[in-house]
Amino acid sequence: MMAVSDLMREIPVLYPDDLVTKARKHLREDSFREIFVRNRDGSLAGYVDLSDVILVNDTKSNLEIRAFLHDAPVVHSDDSIEEALARIWNAQTDSAAVCSHSGELIGGVQLAALLPVIMSRQHPKGLVNEYMTSPVVTCHPDDPLHAVYSTITESGYDALPVEDDSHILGMISRKDLLTHGHIRRSIEAKHNTPVEYVMVTPAIIAFGDDAIGDAAQAMMQYDVSRLPVIGQDGQIVGIVSRQDILNALELPGVVHAQKSE
Repeated sequence: MMAVSDLMREIPVLYPDDLVTKARKHLREDSFREIFVRNRDGSLAGYVDLSDVILVNDTKSNLEIRAFLHDAPVVHSDDSIEEALARIWNAQTDSAAVCSHSGELIGGVQLAALLPVIMSRQHPKGLVNEYMTSPVVTCHPDDPLHAVYSTITESGYDALPVEDDSHILGMISRKDLLTHGHIRRSIEAKHNTPVEYVMVTPAIIAFGDDAIGDAAQAMMQYDVSRLPVIGQDGQIVGIVSRQDILNALELPGVVHAQKSE
């Protein structure tokens, strides 16, 4: 039976007294939304979140990571996939710290890696409109990249729909904005480059009466974290995320309240 150890990833070595700009660099370059931080004795200190540190400017570069630490969900390498997902769901994070039974931080495990495993074991019931989030934070095709980037990091979302008159045009993700050097430079210089030049089209979408399991399969197939939900009139009526998928699954110790619009 697959366990956390099969999906664990190495993480950068960061300490609470490191400068926050070091964490910011890793968060820009890695797929982790949270990066776990260790004490000098190797134990878990907590995590820093992309939204907290990515917009720290150079005038605050003397700040230490300890100022941004949050309590982190913890799993062990021999824990089950279901146990790891339950802790991620309870913490409302995208990942969990993997620690040894003696308390040493040894890695991290991401929701994106765990989801395909649990979906091979369970067949969640319900429709997308029972679990989606509404209203939706969106952007417009003529919004400048630096403004969209700020919206993504401040909202805590990994990606935003690009819409015109509430109709979907494409999607823009944090990964899209950080992958290419010239886009990062445009953001940092606050150029007025519009998001329509870099948005991904067509958008991978869901409909409210789709099965929630089908939405999960689409996320895994296209490696996306969120799907805009489209109504009968073609307008965006909600959004469904990986965390919303967890609400439809049976996880140990988790009692779900069914979501609705």
